[in-house]
Amino acid sequence: MQEEREISLKDLLEKVKGIVVYLVSRWKVLVFCALIGSVLGFAYAIFKGIRYTSKVSFVVEDTKSGTGGLAALAVQFGLDIGGSAGGGIFSGDNILLFLKSESLCRQVLMTSYDSVGNKTLADKYAEANNLTSKWAKKKEIGVIEFGKYKSSSLPRVEDSLMQAIVRIILKKDLAVEKPDKKASFVTVSMTSKDELLSKYFSERLVNLATAHYVESKTRVKSQNVMKLQRRADSLANLLNAKSYVAASVQQDILDINPGIKTAPVSAEISTREKSMIATIFAEVVKNLELAKVLLNQETPTVELVDVSTLPLKEEKVNKLLSVVSGAFVMIFVASLILAIGKWWHKADATQG
Repeated sequence: MQEEREISLKDLLEKVKGIVVYLVSRWKVLVFCALIGSVLGFAYAIFKGIRYTSKVSFVVEDTKSGTGGLAALAVQFGLDIGGSAGGGIFSGDNILLFLKSESLCRQVLMTSYDSVGNKTLADKYAEANNLTSKWAKKKEIGVIEFGKYKSSSLPRVEDSLMQAIVRIILKKDLAVEKPDKKASFVTVSMTSKDELLSKYFSERLVNLATAHYVESKTRVKSQNVMKLQRRADSLANLLNAKSYVAASVQQDILDINPGIKTAPVSAEISTREKSMIATIFAEVVKNLELAKVLLNQETPTVELVDVSTLPLKEEKVNKLLSVVSGAFVMIFVASLILAIGKWWHKADATQG
């Protein structure tokens, strides 16, 4: 058994030696493939060009409503101050999915790139990635300008092209992650061939997402505050009007015959109505101030921890490394093909 193993190992070494000798004999082919790989690697480095990465890190400070004395007092006034339910868009890993949603990305791409507002981030992205020129050469597409449309509602052709841009960005250019799973920090990174595009996109994406989050968290409380504010303003106007009426009635009493027993009734009714409105107004104002306090408690604070500044970090492919890597890959592939071809030819010859 030991002898068979030695013979097998010896045969294996002989076969490997034979393959090496054969590959050396085809060195011209391997050198030619290496040159092709080097050219391809160099072309890749040139085509890839310089890319810019912008990063925005933020943390959400969410003060949840409690069930203490203030909350109990609010319940007495009929206000709903239930604690924030779990599973919000910024809870857990939901924020990672929300920041990479297609709808949010589309909204950011439709924002202005320049101060004039004629060019959107989508227009600049297509231009920087040579998509605009490619589209212009196709008869069924032609010249595309997303800046002509001021809303997210796009015609069919533009909408399909926007979807293509969004898919590319979400797949290759945009990265959303939590550096530490135990912490609440979230980092958004955008990489593109245009420096300002990367910066604008990352910052606006975070701003738009946090605005949606704050609005969703405070919607009910804000509606309560606005409703109470309208009622308080209405009661204040009514109370002012009643005050003038009561004063006028009191003045008229002075000129009326004291023998008329019903004369003070109007003054009494006006005074009573004024007191009732004043009491209701005081309660509404109390509820309004309480609702404002609860709204402030419920409103989350989004703190920007780190924002990239200009000039942004450049990312470019090392040309020398790309050339060497391309040559190595092509030599490996060519060697594998030659070795398989030799084995296949030898197998056919043996069967023949």
